[in-house]
Amino acid sequence: MLVPYSTDAPIYHWPIATVSLIVANIVLFFGLLSGSFGPWDNWMLQYGNGLHPDQWFRAMFTHAGVEHLVGNMLFLWVFGLVVEGKLGWWKFLCCYVGIGATQSMLEQAVMLGYSGEVPGSVGASAAIFGLMAMATVWAPMNEISFAWIIYYFWAHTIEISIAVLAAVYTGIELLMLTLTGGAGGSSWLHLAGFALGFPLGVVLLKRGVVDCEGWDLFHVWSGDYGSFKKEPEPAEVFAKVEERRQRRDQHLLADARKQFQAFLKDGNADAALKLYEKMKGVGGGFTLEGDELVAVIQTMHAAKRWRASAPYMAEFIARFSERADAMRIKLAQICVVELGRPGKALDLLAEVDATLLPQQHAQLVTCIMAKAHAMQEEGIVELEVETW
Repeated sequence: MLVPYSTDAPIYHWPIATVSLIVANIVLFFGLLSGSFGPWDNWMLQYGNGLHPDQWFRAMFTHAGVEHLVGNMLFLWVFGLVVEGKLGWWKFLCCYVGIGATQSMLEQAVMLGYSGEVPGSVGASAAIFGLMAMATVWAPMNEISFAWIIYYFWAHTIEISIAVLAAVYTGIELLMLTLTGGAGGSSWLHLAGFALGFPLGVVLLKRGVVDCEGWDLFHVWSGDYGSFKKEPEPAEVFAKVEERRQRRDQHLLADARKQFQAFLKDGNADAALKLYEKMKGVGGGFTLEGDELVAVIQTMHAAKRWRASAPYMAEFIARFSERADAMRIKLAQICVVELGRPGKALDLLAEVDATLLPQQHAQLVTCIMAKAHAMQEEGIVELEVETW
Protein backbone atom coordinates (compact mmCIF):
# COMPACT_ATOMS: atom_id res chain seq x y z
CA MET A 1 0.00 0.00 0.00
CA LEU A 2 1.28 3.44 -0.93
CA VAL A 3 0.75 6.17 1.67
CA PRO A 4 1.48 9.83 0.71
CA TYR A 5 3.17 11.83 3.44
CA SER A 6 5.23 14.77 2.11
CA THR A 7 6.26 16.92 -0.86
CA ASP A 8 9.37 18.69 -2.11
CA ALA A 9 7.38 21.68 -3.41
CA PRO A 10 8.53 25.01 -1.88
CA ILE A 11 6.30 25.85 1.09
CA TYR A 12 5.88 29.52 2.08
CA HIS A 13 3.00 29.20 4.55
CA TRP A 14 2.39 26.82 7.44
CA PRO A 15 -0.47 24.34 6.70
CA ILE A 16 -2.78 25.84 9.35
CA ALA A 17 -6.03 25.38 7.41
CA THR A 18 -5.02 21.95 6.10
CA VAL A 19 -4.43 20.60 9.60
CA SER A 20 -7.60 22.29 10.86
CA LEU A 21 -9.66 20.68 8.09
CA ILE A 22 -8.22 17.25 8.87
CA VAL A 23 -9.03 17.66 12.55
CA ALA A 24 -12.56 18.90 11.72
CA ASN A 25 -13.19 15.92 9.43
CA ILE A 26 -12.00 13.44 12.06
CA VAL A 27 -14.02 15.05 14.86
CA LEU A 28 -17.17 15.16 12.72
CA PHE A 29 -16.72 11.58 11.58
CA PHE A 30 -16.58 10.19 15.10
CA GLY A 31 -19.20 12.67 16.30
CA LEU A 32 -21.64 11.44 13.67
CA LEU A 33 -20.68 7.84 14.44
CA SER A 34 -21.64 8.39 18.07
CA GLY A 35 -24.74 10.43 17.26
CA SER A 36 -23.38 13.61 18.89
CA PHE A 37 -24.03 15.69 15.77
CA GLY A 38 -27.43 14.30 14.91
CA PRO A 39 -28.46 11.75 12.27
CA TRP A 40 -25.85 10.88 9.67
CA ASP A 41 -28.44 11.31 6.89
CA ASN A 42 -28.77 15.01 7.71
CA TRP A 43 -25.14 15.53 6.67
CA MET A 44 -25.48 13.73 3.35
CA LEU A 45 -25.89 15.48 0.01
CA GLN A 46 -29.37 14.12 -0.76
CA TYR A 47 -30.62 13.32 -4.26
CA GLY A 48 -34.06 14.08 -5.68
CA ASN A 49 -35.17 16.19 -2.74
CA GLY A 50 -34.62 19.76 -3.90
CA LEU A 51 -31.64 22.07 -3.47
CA HIS A 52 -30.22 22.41 0.04
CA PRO A 53 -27.25 24.83 0.34
CA ASP A 54 -26.46 23.64 3.88
CA GLN A 55 -25.84 20.14 2.50
CA TRP A 56 -23.40 21.52 -0.08
CA PHE A 57 -21.05 22.39 2.79
CA ARG A 58 -21.84 19.66 5.29
CA ALA A 59 -21.50 16.75 2.88
CA MET A 60 -17.81 17.45 2.25
CA PHE A 61 -17.10 16.91 5.97
CA THR A 62 -18.88 13.54 6.07
CA HIS A 63 -17.36 10.16 5.20
CA ALA A 64 -18.77 6.70 4.60
CA GLY A 65 -16.21 4.80 6.65
CA VAL A 66 -12.76 4.78 8.23
CA GLU A 67 -10.99 3.85 4.99
CA HIS A 68 -12.81 6.61 3.12
CA LEU A 69 -11.82 9.11 5.80
CA VAL A 70 -8.17 8.03 6.07
CA GLY A 71 -7.64 7.97 2.29
CA ASN A 72 -9.11 11.44 1.84
CA MET A 73 -7.21 12.95 4.77
CA LEU A 74 -3.86 11.62 3.56
CA PHE A 75 -4.31 13.24 0.16
CA LEU A 76 -5.78 16.39 1.71
CA TRP A 77 -2.54 16.60 3.73
CA VAL A 78 -0.10 16.37 0.81
CA PHE A 79 -2.04 18.48 -1.68
CA GLY A 80 -2.94 20.93 1.09
CA LEU A 81 0.78 21.32 1.76
CA VAL A 82 1.36 22.36 -1.84
CA VAL A 83 -1.68 24.60 -2.34
CA GLU A 84 -1.85 26.22 1.10
CA GLY A 85 1.93 26.49 1.08
CA LYS A 86 1.65 28.89 -1.85
CA LEU A 87 -1.68 30.59 -1.03
CA GLY A 88 -1.77 31.03 2.74
CA TRP A 89 -4.48 29.69 5.03
CA TRP A 90 -7.52 31.87 4.28
CA LYS A 91 -7.20 31.88 0.48
CA PHE A 92 -6.63 28.13 0.58
CA LEU A 93 -9.71 27.62 2.74
CA CYS A 94 -11.82 29.69 0.33
CA CYS A 95 -10.61 27.55 -2.60
CA TYR A 96 -11.18 24.26 -0.80
CA VAL A 97 -14.68 25.10 0.43
CA GLY A 98 -15.54 26.85 -2.85
CA ILE A 99 -14.62 23.81 -4.98
CA GLY A 100 -16.41 21.37 -2.67
CA ALA A 101 -19.58 23.44 -2.32
CA THR A 102 -19.75 24.27 -6.05
CA GLN A 103 -19.37 20.62 -7.02
CA SER A 104 -22.05 19.63 -4.49
CA MET A 105 -24.41 22.31 -5.80
CA LEU A 106 -23.99 21.11 -9.40
CA GLU A 107 -24.35 17.48 -8.35
CA GLN A 108 -27.57 18.10 -6.42
CA ALA A 109 -28.96 20.19 -9.28
CA VAL A 110 -28.23 17.41 -11.82
CA MET A 111 -29.90 14.84 -9.52
CA LEU A 112 -33.08 16.86 -8.88
CA GLY A 113 -35.26 14.39 -10.76
CA TYR A 114 -33.49 11.27 -9.45
CA SER A 115 -35.60 8.57 -7.79
CA GLY A 116 -33.23 5.61 -7.68
CA GLU A 117 -31.85 3.58 -4.80
CA VAL A 118 -28.75 5.71 -4.08
CA PRO A 119 -29.82 8.30 -1.48
CA GLY A 120 -26.96 10.72 -2.03
CA SER A 121 -23.21 11.23 -1.60
CA VAL A 122 -20.67 12.24 1.03
CA GLY A 123 -16.97 12.98 1.20
CA ALA A 124 -14.23 15.51 0.52
CA SER A 125 -12.94 13.73 -2.60
CA ALA A 126 -14.16 16.33 -5.09
CA ALA A 127 -12.52 19.18 -3.17
CA ILE A 128 -9.30 17.17 -2.86
CA PHE A 129 -9.29 16.38 -6.60
CA GLY A 130 -9.68 20.15 -7.07
CA LEU A 131 -6.58 20.72 -4.92
CA MET A 132 -4.72 18.09 -6.97
CA ALA A 133 -5.64 20.00 -10.14
CA MET A 134 -4.39 23.29 -8.65
CA ALA A 135 -1.14 21.61 -7.56
CA THR A 136 -0.76 20.22 -11.10
CA VAL A 137 -0.99 23.73 -12.53
CA TRP A 138 1.43 25.23 -10.01
CA ALA A 139 4.01 22.48 -9.40
CA PRO A 140 3.70 19.65 -11.95
CA MET A 141 7.32 18.50 -11.66
CA ASN A 142 7.53 18.62 -7.89
CA GLU A 143 7.07 15.29 -6.20
CA ILE A 144 4.89 13.66 -3.58
CA SER A 145 6.71 11.25 -1.27
CA PHE A 146 4.98 7.92 -0.64
CA ALA A 147 5.70 5.30 1.98
CA TRP A 148 5.45 1.81 0.57
CA ILE A 149 3.93 -0.17 3.43
CA ILE A 150 3.76 -3.97 3.43
CA TYR A 151 1.85 -5.70 6.23
CA TYR A 152 1.90 -2.53 8.35
CA PHE A 153 5.67 -2.13 8.01
CA TRP A 154 7.38 0.80 6.26
CA ALA A 155 9.31 -1.01 3.56
CA HIS A 156 10.40 1.68 1.16
CA THR A 157 9.76 5.23 -0.05
CA ILE A 158 9.18 6.43 -3.57
CA GLU A 159 8.61 9.86 -5.12
CA ILE A 160 6.00 10.50 -7.81
CA SER A 161 5.67 13.83 -9.60
CA ILE A 162 2.41 15.69 -9.13
CA ALA A 163 1.73 15.67 -12.88
CA VAL A 164 2.16 11.89 -13.08
CA LEU A 165 0.03 11.41 -9.97
CA ALA A 166 -2.75 13.58 -11.41
CA ALA A 167 -2.58 11.71 -14.72
CA VAL A 168 -2.80 8.35 -12.95
CA TYR A 169 -5.75 9.26 -10.75
CA THR A 170 -7.75 11.04 -13.46
CA GLY A 171 -6.90 8.16 -15.80
CA ILE A 172 -8.27 5.66 -13.29
CA GLU A 173 -11.50 7.63 -13.00
CA LEU A 174 -11.87 7.80 -16.78
CA LEU A 175 -11.18 4.07 -17.02
CA MET A 176 -13.84 3.36 -14.39
CA LEU A 177 -16.37 5.41 -16.36
CA THR A 178 -15.48 3.48 -19.51
CA LEU A 179 -15.81 0.09 -17.80
CA THR A 180 -19.13 1.00 -16.18
CA GLY A 181 -20.57 2.65 -19.25
CA GLY A 182 -20.63 6.02 -17.53
CA ALA A 183 -22.41 4.67 -14.45
CA GLY A 184 -19.53 5.25 -12.03
CA GLY A 185 -21.05 7.99 -9.93
CA SER A 186 -18.04 8.68 -7.71
CA SER A 187 -15.77 8.98 -10.76
CA TRP A 188 -17.95 11.77 -12.15
CA LEU A 189 -17.75 13.58 -8.81
CA HIS A 190 -13.96 13.30 -8.64
CA LEU A 191 -13.52 14.51 -12.19
CA ALA A 192 -15.91 17.39 -11.54
CA GLY A 193 -13.70 18.49 -8.63
CA PHE A 194 -10.64 18.31 -10.88
CA ALA A 195 -12.47 20.29 -13.59
CA LEU A 196 -13.28 23.04 -11.07
CA GLY A 197 -9.82 23.18 -9.52
CA PHE A 198 -7.83 23.33 -12.76
CA PRO A 199 -9.19 26.65 -14.15
CA LEU A 200 -9.12 28.12 -10.63
CA GLY A 201 -5.42 27.28 -10.41
CA VAL A 202 -4.81 28.87 -13.81
CA VAL A 203 -6.66 32.07 -12.89
CA LEU A 204 -4.80 32.48 -9.57
CA LEU A 205 -1.48 31.86 -11.32
CA LYS A 206 -2.13 34.31 -14.16
CA ARG A 207 -3.35 37.01 -11.77
CA GLY A 208 -0.13 36.72 -9.76
CA VAL A 209 -1.81 35.48 -6.58
CA VAL A 210 0.77 32.67 -6.39
CA ASP A 211 4.46 32.67 -7.27
CA CYS A 212 5.58 29.33 -8.69
CA GLU A 213 9.20 30.40 -9.36
CA GLY A 214 8.84 29.46 -13.05
CA TRP A 215 7.92 25.84 -12.32
CA ASP A 216 4.22 26.12 -13.14
CA LEU A 217 2.61 24.03 -15.88
CA PHE A 218 2.95 26.73 -18.54
CA HIS A 219 6.70 27.25 -18.03
CA VAL A 220 7.26 23.50 -17.93
CA TRP A 221 5.16 22.97 -21.07
CA SER A 222 7.10 25.64 -22.97
CA GLY A 223 10.45 24.40 -21.69
CA ASP A 224 11.24 27.86 -20.28
CA TYR A 225 12.33 26.76 -16.85
CA GLY A 226 16.01 25.95 -17.23
CA SER A 227 17.21 28.85 -15.06
CA PHE A 228 15.20 27.65 -12.09
CA LYS A 229 16.28 25.00 -9.65
CA LYS A 230 13.80 22.29 -8.84
CA GLU A 231 14.63 22.34 -5.15
CA PRO A 232 15.52 25.89 -4.02
CA GLU A 233 18.27 26.37 -1.49
CA PRO A 234 17.01 26.97 2.06
CA ALA A 235 18.30 30.57 1.88
CA GLU A 236 16.16 31.21 -1.21
CA VAL A 237 13.07 29.84 0.50
CA PHE A 238 13.74 31.89 3.64
CA ALA A 239 14.28 35.01 1.51
CA LYS A 240 10.99 34.43 -0.28
CA VAL A 241 9.19 33.91 3.03
CA GLU A 242 10.74 37.08 4.42
CA GLU A 243 9.71 39.05 1.33
CA ARG A 244 6.12 37.87 1.70
CA ARG A 245 6.18 38.69 5.42
CA GLN A 246 7.40 42.21 4.71
CA ARG A 247 4.65 42.77 2.13
CA ARG A 248 2.08 41.50 4.61
CA ASP A 249 3.45 43.79 7.33
CA GLN A 250 3.31 46.79 5.00
CA HIS A 251 -0.36 46.12 4.30
CA LEU A 252 -1.06 45.67 8.01
CA LEU A 253 0.69 48.94 8.88
CA ALA A 254 -1.13 50.87 6.15
CA ASP A 255 -4.49 49.54 7.33
CA ALA A 256 -3.55 50.22 10.96
CA ARG A 257 -2.70 53.84 10.21
CA LYS A 258 -6.08 54.39 8.54
CA GLN A 259 -7.85 52.83 11.51
CA PHE A 260 -5.72 54.83 13.95
CA GLN A 261 -6.66 58.09 12.26
CA ALA A 262 -10.33 57.07 12.26
CA PHE A 263 -10.16 56.41 16.01
CA LEU A 264 -8.59 59.84 16.62
CA LYS A 265 -11.19 61.54 14.45
CA ASP A 266 -13.91 59.94 16.59
CA GLY A 267 -12.13 61.07 19.78
CA ASN A 268 -11.47 57.47 20.84
CA ALA A 269 -7.92 57.91 22.14
CA ASP A 270 -7.94 54.62 24.07
CA ALA A 271 -8.64 52.55 20.98
CA ALA A 272 -6.08 54.54 18.95
CA LEU A 273 -3.36 53.99 21.55
CA LYS A 274 -4.13 50.29 21.96
CA LEU A 275 -3.79 49.89 18.22
CA TYR A 276 -0.56 51.90 18.23
CA GLU A 277 1.01 49.78 20.99
CA LYS A 278 -0.14 46.57 19.31
CA MET A 279 1.41 47.52 15.96
CA LYS A 280 4.76 48.71 17.33
CA GLY A 281 6.30 45.27 16.78
CA VAL A 282 4.96 44.76 13.26
CA GLY A 283 7.47 45.11 10.45
CA GLY A 284 9.59 48.22 10.91
CA GLY A 285 7.17 49.43 13.58
CA PHE A 286 4.17 51.72 13.56
CA THR A 287 5.70 55.19 13.92
CA LEU A 288 3.39 58.15 14.42
CA GLU A 289 3.90 61.36 12.50
CA GLY A 290 4.35 64.56 14.50
CA ASP A 291 0.80 65.79 13.96
CA GLU A 292 -0.55 62.36 14.94
CA LEU A 293 1.42 62.42 18.19
CA VAL A 294 0.15 65.92 18.93
CA ALA A 295 -3.43 64.79 18.25
CA VAL A 296 -3.02 61.88 20.67
CA ILE A 297 -1.58 64.15 23.36
CA GLN A 298 -4.29 66.78 22.92
CA THR A 299 -7.01 64.13 23.14
CA MET A 300 -5.51 62.80 26.38
CA HIS A 301 -5.16 66.29 27.84
CA ALA A 302 -8.78 67.06 27.00
CA ALA A 303 -9.66 64.04 29.15
CA LYS A 304 -7.21 65.27 31.89
CA ARG A 305 -5.11 62.14 31.51
CA TRP A 306 -1.87 63.95 32.29
CA ARG A 307 0.15 60.99 33.52
CA ALA A 308 -0.80 58.78 30.60
CA SER A 309 0.22 61.49 28.13
CA ALA A 310 3.78 61.85 29.50
CA PRO A 311 5.40 59.01 27.45
CA TYR A 312 3.96 60.37 24.21
CA MET A 313 5.07 63.89 25.04
CA ALA A 314 8.57 62.57 25.76
CA GLU A 315 8.53 60.74 22.42
CA PHE A 316 7.55 63.94 20.60
CA ILE A 317 10.37 65.87 22.32
CA ALA A 318 12.94 63.20 21.44
CA ARG A 319 11.92 63.01 17.79
CA PHE A 320 11.05 66.62 17.06
CA SER A 321 13.46 68.41 19.38
CA GLU A 322 13.78 71.64 17.38
CA ARG A 323 10.07 72.47 17.61
CA ALA A 324 9.28 71.00 20.99
CA ASP A 325 9.70 73.92 23.43
CA ALA A 326 5.99 74.20 24.10
CA MET A 327 5.84 70.44 24.68
CA ARG A 328 8.85 70.65 27.07
CA ILE A 329 7.13 73.35 29.12
CA LYS A 330 3.88 71.39 29.35
CA LEU A 331 5.64 68.16 30.27
CA ALA A 332 7.70 69.99 32.90
CA GLN A 333 4.45 71.31 34.39
CA ILE A 334 3.06 67.75 34.48
CA CYS A 335 6.28 66.58 36.14
CA VAL A 336 5.87 68.93 39.09
CA VAL A 337 2.08 68.80 39.39
CA GLU A 338 1.31 65.13 38.63
CA LEU A 339 4.44 63.01 38.60
CA GLY A 340 6.51 64.37 41.51
CA ARG A 341 9.62 64.65 39.36
CA PRO A 342 11.07 68.14 39.92
CA GLY A 343 14.51 67.16 38.67
CA LYS A 344 13.13 65.97 35.36
CA ALA A 345 11.10 69.20 35.06
CA LEU A 346 14.27 71.27 35.50
CA ASP A 347 16.11 69.13 32.93
CA LEU A 348 13.34 69.76 30.41
CA LEU A 349 13.28 73.50 31.04
CA ALA A 350 17.08 73.71 30.78
CA GLU A 351 16.69 72.98 27.07
CA VAL A 352 14.24 75.87 26.59
CA ASP A 353 15.58 79.30 25.59
CA ALA A 354 13.28 81.51 27.67
CA THR A 355 14.43 84.66 25.84
CA LEU A 356 12.65 83.46 22.70
CA LEU A 357 9.35 82.74 24.45
CA PRO A 358 6.27 84.95 24.61
CA GLN A 359 5.96 86.71 27.98
CA GLN A 360 3.13 84.44 29.15
CA HIS A 361 5.15 81.29 28.43
CA ALA A 362 8.28 82.79 30.01
CA GLN A 363 6.32 83.51 33.20
CA LEU A 364 5.01 79.94 33.20
CA VAL A 365 8.59 78.63 32.92
CA THR A 366 9.62 80.79 35.90
CA CYS A 367 6.70 79.46 37.98
CA ILE A 368 7.45 75.81 37.10
CA MET A 369 11.14 76.23 37.95
CA ALA A 370 10.29 77.88 41.27
CA LYS A 371 7.92 75.03 42.11
CA ALA A 372 10.50 72.41 41.14
CA HIS A 373 13.20 74.01 43.32
CA ALA A 374 10.75 74.25 46.21
CA MET A 375 9.93 70.54 45.87
CA GLN A 376 13.61 69.67 45.93
CA GLU A 377 14.14 71.81 49.03
CA GLU A 378 11.26 69.94 50.66
CA GLY A 379 13.25 66.75 50.16
CA ILE A 380 11.42 65.24 47.22
CA VAL A 381 13.91 62.88 45.64
CA GLU A 382 13.24 61.03 42.39
CA LEU A 383 14.92 57.96 41.04
CA GLU A 384 16.77 58.18 37.74
CA VAL A 385 14.47 56.29 35.40
CA GLU A 386 14.36 56.24 31.65
CA THR A 387 10.71 55.25 31.32
CA TRP A 388 7.66 57.31 32.06
